[in-house]
Amino acid sequence: MNLKQLKFSHPKITDEIKNSVQNQLLENISIYDNGGIYEKLENEFKKKFQVKNAIAVNSGTTALFSMFYGAGITKGDEIIVPSYTFFATCSPLHQLGAELKFADCSDNGNINPNAVEELITSKTKAVVITHMWGIPCDMDDLIDICNQHNLLLLEDSSHAHGATWDKKMIGSFTDGSAWSFQGKKILTSGEGGFFATKHRRMYERAILIGHFNKRAKKEIYDKDLKDFATTGTGLNLRMHPLGAAIVLPQMSNFEKMIKEKRETASLLKRGIDLIDGLSIVRVPKKANPSWYALPILFNENKFTVNLYQFVKTLNKLGAINADIPGSTCPLNEYFLFHSPHKISQNYLEKIHINKKNFLNSIKFHRSMFKLDVWYGEERFEFIENYLSIIKSVAELYKK
Repeated sequence: MNLKQLKFSHPKITDEIKNSVQNQLLENISIYDNGGIYEKLENEFKKKFQVKNAIAVNSGTTALFSMFYGAGITKGDEIIVPSYTFFATCSPLHQLGAELKFADCSDNGNINPNAVEELITSKTKAVVITHMWGIPCDMDDLIDICNQHNLLLLEDSSHAHGATWDKKMIGSFTDGSAWSFQGKKILTSGEGGFFATKHRRMYERAILIGHFNKRAKKEIYDKDLKDFATTGTGLNLRMHPLGAAIVLPQMSNFEKMIKEKRETASLLKRGIDLIDGLSIVRVPKKANPSWYALPILFNENKFTVNLYQFVKTLNKLGAINADIPGSTCPLNEYFLFHSPHKISQNYLEKIHINKKNFLNSIKFHRSMFKLDVWYGEERFEFIENYLSIIKSVAELYKK
């Protein structure tokens, strides 16, 4: 057995990207409205992601904040959020004084619709969801719940570039969605993000929060907001033009990359399904994931070592991208979510975290590791090599 240590490079810095950045350097490195490369990128994004209103921003966290501010979330509003996610899904809500209610996850790490429904009160304004690792949440149930209770459904689609539900693009059919374009994301500007919504007022509020003066004057029509167009609210959240120049050329290869990632995930799943004690997480029937990563469940009862020892051996033998997520985890342990009063005037005292809302999240986190999902011509070598390593380690430690 020939096991290798292979390192995958993403994004692939092509001549097209280099030329795009160089051209933008010579053309303009600061744009004050929605023209130039912003217009090109946002139009391409709206076409690819099938959204009505979209704005490029300087990070995924900013995209989330723009969405929450755009939605009018304010102090005292109860917002139902995932117990298991990356912390930035929820952390911007503290800037607005919202009261977070944590809903536990289902068996695949995504928010459980039944847990969501149990948390709804007269003060609930919105439900926030994350499509973990690019696998869409159970959207039909979540949409029904939000419609029944007149709640906003807001998505963190940072993992889900190009994922679909019932053949509809994730981010295109809820009240709002935010995407991260950070360096490791499927589409990347190095640092950056996008916010999109079908609601015009929500979009104009997002313009106001971070895109003052020239852009705001061109795009804000709401009579309650127009008077603030020149100054905005005091923030500048624009994506850098050079970031836009990095991601724009990637758009032309986006469908091909997603197709190859889905092919990779299918081949990995076929191999891993043959290993007793390992399994790929559940994918809902109507979902077509984008496979930001491949989450694998580890059954400790089938092996003589725990998850951490298993993954450590994978890494040692060359599967260096096998990883147990660290900062993406159950959120109950983070100080920000139980003690925001220490750093924010919006909160007066420590917040009681009900651990029963994290039981499945903790169990899921303690039994999952992930792999990169490769694309490009070299993907088959990665697939063969990683499956060989995983099979050899599973055989070594099987009971």
